[in-house]
Amino acid sequence: METGKKRAVVVGIFIVLGLVIAVTAVMMLGKQQKLFSKSIQVSAVFNDVNGLAVGRNILYSGVKIGTVRKISFIRANEILVSMNIDQDAQQFLHKNVDAKISSDGLMGNKIVLLTGGSPDVPYLEDGDQLHVSTGLSTDDIMATLQVNNKSLVEITSNLKVITKGLVDGKGTLGKLLAEDTVYNNLNATMAGLNVAVANTRRLTGALSAYTAKLQTKGVLSNDLITDTVLFGRLRAAVTEMNVVADNANKTVLELQQASAGLRANLGNTNTPAGLLLQDTMAADALRATIFNLEASTGKLDTNMIAVRHNFFLRGFFRKQAKQERKAQKEKEKQEKKAQ
Repeated sequence: METGKKRAVVVGIFIVLGLVIAVTAVMMLGKQQKLFSKSIQVSAVFNDVNGLAVGRNILYSGVKIGTVRKISFIRANEILVSMNIDQDAQQFLHKNVDAKISSDGLMGNKIVLLTGGSPDVPYLEDGDQLHVSTGLSTDDIMATLQVNNKSLVEITSNLKVITKGLVDGKGTLGKLLAEDTVYNNLNATMAGLNVAVANTRRLTGALSAYTAKLQTKGVLSNDLITDTVLFGRLRAAVTEMNVVADNANKTVLELQQASAGLRANLGNTNTPAGLLLQDTMAADALRATIFNLEASTGKLDTNMIAVRHNFFLRGFFRKQAKQERKAQKEKEKQEKKAQ
């Protein structure tokens, strides 16, 4: 009898423990799923839920604020998702929040993600329908990754071909890596560039020194730059030279006009010069006159010789010749003294 009582007590204890465990599990599950908390019901219409299931979480700014209550078709490509939102989170949600299907991690379960909302818009209320925004799905991400993988394979293949060509000495870079001649030529070029750079530096230093000398006070260049009086004089001199050049141009023009007039007079037989150049009769008469003058001059010379040898005039001419010789000797003495 006592043994039966013990068994009943043990069974009772196990039953009580089982009930306690069951109630605790129900309470914990309800708390986790927010079955016993006050909530509002909202909905959203999606074209594709991407595997979303009832009971999945609803997140806002990374915080769980509700669960998916029901998923049903309205028509083709229109799926109504009903959601329970905690009243505690209602004060943070506005009517213009966006709902989209996302993943809990890269490969996790599908969830509903709420984003956005403006403070100047009223708070979300029971029965509201949320605006749906489209985002990248996992399939889209995987498709993009596949395209990127193909591009990476092509890039790797191209790099393989390029590196093989470089190793085989093909192309400019390959020759640069494989042949010593190209490397030596490049070294020679760089040496020439270094020399050119050194010469440029020396030239720059020389120009700097020359510029410093130009800026030294007392130098003509510095005076030309800084002395306004000297610059004014140079400007006045240039102005005078321009005036002289203008006068010279005018003189040349007048000489050209005079030569043109002279040329015209020489071609006109009515002028004396034109008559002498153009009239043959006047030229013959002038030639005859010159011939007569030459003949008269010869006769005059003969007469003068005869007069010199005349008895009465011989002494006069001898005295005159003596005075001329004496004057010549005096002149020579004066020149010797001067030397």
